[in-house]
Amino acid sequence: MSAERNPSAPAADDARDAALARVHGGLSVVARRGATRNRSTGTLSHVDQTLLRMLADHPGARVVDIAEYFGFNRSTASRQTAALLEAGLIEEVPADAARASRRGQPLQLSRRGRDLLAAQAGAMRDVTDRRMADWTTAEVERFAEVLERYNSGPEA
Repeated sequence: MSAERNPSAPAADDARDAALARVHGGLSVVARRGATRNRSTGTLSHVDQTLLRMLADHPGARVVDIAEYFGFNRSTASRQTAALLEAGLIEEVPADAARASRRGQPLQLSRRGRDLLAAQAGAMRDVTDRRMADWTTAEVERFAEVLERYNSGPEA
């Protein structure tokens, strides 16, 4: 249930609420389109893509590191990485004595995982380029700045 509004509150609150609703709606459309495109093309799910991107950025991460990074419990991270291992998208990194630990086997993208992640990133770039084809460079730069600011904000 939403809180009751103070009738003497400034109208700017209504404008901000309306703008936030538009932002939420716009982000939902972006997410839905991406998920639909992934399902229709048989490419990576959003979860798989996110896990592969994390391992691309952090090669040698272990299941416990993945769980911590995403805020999953270890069993969830273990199930998801097991599926990626079975699909041949990631592989275990042979641990030498210096890297061996009780925290598990380090993981990295396989060649197939790197190729699929790169292909999906390229497809996403193509969609973005087409959608913004008539935007000026200044508009694209401003959008990038706003997205960077949004994505660097605190987690709620």
